[in-house]
Amino acid sequence: MTVITEDAVGGFRRVTMDNRTVRVRFLPELGAKMTSLVRIASGHEFLLQPQRPLRRPKYGDPFEAFDTSGFDECLPTVSACRDPSGQLLPDHGELWSVPWHARVSGERLHLSASGRVLPYHLTKAIRLESQDVVIDYELVNDSDSDMKFLWSAHPLLAVDPGSRIVLPAEVKEVLINYSLHDRLGKFGNRCRWPVAGTHRGSERLDILAPPTAGLADKVFTARLTDGSCSFAKPSSGESISFRFDPMKVPYIGLWTCQGGWPDPARGGHYTVALEPCSGRPDSLCEAITRGENDLLRPRATKNWTLRLRVQQIAQQWFC
Repeated sequence: MTVITEDAVGGFRRVTMDNRTVRVRFLPELGAKMTSLVRIASGHEFLLQPQRPLRRPKYGDPFEAFDTSGFDECLPTVSACRDPSGQLLPDHGELWSVPWHARVSGERLHLSASGRVLPYHLTKAIRLESQDVVIDYELVNDSDSDMKFLWSAHPLLAVDPGSRIVLPAEVKEVLINYSLHDRLGKFGNRCRWPVAGTHRGSERLDILAPPTAGLADKVFTARLTDGSCSFAKPSSGESISFRFDPMKVPYIGLWTCQGGWPDPARGGHYTVALEPCSGRPDSLCEAITRGENDLLRPRATKNWTLRLRVQQIAQQWFC
């Protein structure tokens, strides 16, 4: 049984879902951000927690100026760019900075919001199934024209040195969207996964360095046949996995920030984001140029599901 309750934090409405195995929290007024995901048996928090006070953004504000923690939705782009008609799409998309409508129905939480530049409506219905958080998405094109877009999950995870990233076995190389000081290469280059060649020699990309490393990279897989990825901490044995249908969500974006962003001189963020996504790279404009955007026909609907599983795994898994 899932119990859904409401309270307030920092002056914002907060909705909590708890089934005695996992507890998850959302802030509908702040882009419906998932602020917390806890495995109750251990009390382990899987999401990066706020590093600054919560503030209400305005539409179009820069993402990095606000609370860059938790799990946001990026739609119809991740990087700021102009859509095919020339209108500006904001940094990290339109939906993280706007209030969402929240409705509880039985043991499910329904969250929804609409686009401003592009005429769409996104709804996500969240339910808890044992150790899983299941998010069912529905995207509706409200226009009489094709809608080119990309959607990306944006879950910023709490990490430790030595934590491990697991991508599908089919991933042998990744596309570079960004790499601080071009460590892995320039935009559009490719590098090997999980061991890449850099100016410092071969480096493991799947095992986290300390936050003092001063690294920041965003890469993408090619189209996948296996819709899964995971992240685990050897220090605690805690693991989170993501599962999705690769026919509907064909890529994984991977953001690894090991002190290199936004300001490595002052000590940047320390986090990883495993980002199942429907297009690549971060810019919708670039995705359209490459033919790697998603497309929704006039008045059409797209549905997909993202399943997050939290669990403890044996230490032998890390050997």
